[in-house]
Amino acid sequence: MPRMEEEILKLLTALRGRTPLTPEKRVRDFQLKVQRIKNGEPAELEGFLLLRKPPHAPDDAVYYILSPLQPSDLQKASTTSYLILRITENSRISGSVRSGSYVRVSGFMDSYPYGTLRMLNVAELRGGDYSEYWLQYDEIALSKKEFENLFMDTIYASYDFEKAFLYSLFASPRIVGSNRKWGEGVTFSTFKDRDRIVLSIWEAVKYITGLFPRELSLRKEKRWHFVDEHLDLDFVAYLPETPVRYYSPFSRTVLKNEIPAPKWAFRYFKSKDAVFLTPKKAKILPDDPLAYLSEVPFILNEPVGYEKNRELEQLIPNVIATIFKERAKMASMSLGDRELRIFRERFEDWIMKNRMEYGEKFDALRLSGMLFETNTRFLLSTHLLGSMARFEGGLRRSTISDVLIINQEILDTWMNEIPPDILMKAVKDYERYISGDRRANIALGIFMDLEATSADGSVSREEFHSALIRYGFKGGDAAKIIERLLREGYLYEPFAGRLRMIK
Repeated sequence: MPRMEEEILKLLTALRGRTPLTPEKRVRDFQLKVQRIKNGEPAELEGFLLLRKPPHAPDDAVYYILSPLQPSDLQKASTTSYLILRITENSRISGSVRSGSYVRVSGFMDSYPYGTLRMLNVAELRGGDYSEYWLQYDEIALSKKEFENLFMDTIYASYDFEKAFLYSLFASPRIVGSNRKWGEGVTFSTFKDRDRIVLSIWEAVKYITGLFPRELSLRKEKRWHFVDEHLDLDFVAYLPETPVRYYSPFSRTVLKNEIPAPKWAFRYFKSKDAVFLTPKKAKILPDDPLAYLSEVPFILNEPVGYEKNRELEQLIPNVIATIFKERAKMASMSLGDRELRIFRERFEDWIMKNRMEYGEKFDALRLSGMLFETNTRFLLSTHLLGSMARFEGGLRRSTISDVLIINQEILDTWMNEIPPDILMKAVKDYERYISGDRRANIALGIFMDLEATSADGSVSREEFHSALIRYGFKGGDAAKIIERLLREGYLYEPFAGRLRMIK
């Protein structure tokens, strides 16, 4: 019977639609929680610390304010609620604490001497993780279908474009074992040398990221001032620390830049410490620095459409709660995990398939700094895999296949769009790096692929030998090729059984 009641409740919820998580609901829940605690009773609460003295604060301690709402919501909420914090020399303070920080406080409840506000005598104040603010309401997270439909009803583009955009919103788990210390950020980029197409993408993305709270926006200025008219107090707030922030160009003037972002944002772009959602007006070049670090560098030939979506605007808190819920379920991935070892093998097979199909044209795109530089593209593909796994609710074999399908679509498009003279120049540059022995070149290419997808940049002799056999070398020939590459100085053996390339 309980199971049937649960199913009926789910059905009723689906019929009436999702209830938005409003600032007013957070305020009501906070007030109810505070009201239930009697004076003198222990209490533990969380909220945003505002380093501003409340009205008529006594001189016997330091008095600050705790808000249940993030600062950006305080400015637009129809109702607000505050708790006064009384901090003495006996109060323990830990973690990152500044005005606007999300904190957890514990102590004993009391009444504030002036007015009707309640007060907490603080025993401990700890800087918390901003993501916890969004994990308090787990039940309002959207299903995969609900999440997808909201955005599909807002952006009108190809299905692959829309899905890749959704994946990017979930950022990506950190990759344990990688030699690149990337954060959780991803880069969703699009390219075309036509104003109409580029501006249509920028306007659509700008609309959506503009719905997100200021706390999740990547900005140079990390603090701002605002006024609460109810208390007639002005506040200063800083952006909270969070591993997920979003950036889309603030102005159309940067869309022609090499990296469509201001200089102060470059370090976030290179270290992937933010989600970059940006189009670029540019010629299609294989060494484009934005494409080089993009998980999904799309080339679009048609404008993107969008329309303002009232339901999406109301459910943005639910959208963010969904993103943080899935992030909490998958915070990192290890290159040693079984699924990623399978992905690595599939990625290497994908490289070999396209080498056979495109020949030197593909190899030319895998040189250092090029769009498909193998190590970088493998890690970017792993990032994309993580984003998709968060969206799908888990890492599956089908997700691995989907990543390789997207990679193939991107490669085929770039092969067709790169001007022939630019592509031929890249091929000539590639030919400078190879010798005249075709079989040795194939073996060296296989080693490069193994090296590029390994955790530490080295490859075991046994692994290299097995890969050569898998790609058509006979057992005796494979052993001879390995010895030849060692003898002629292409490879070396830093310690027994492990091989590296001499660069």
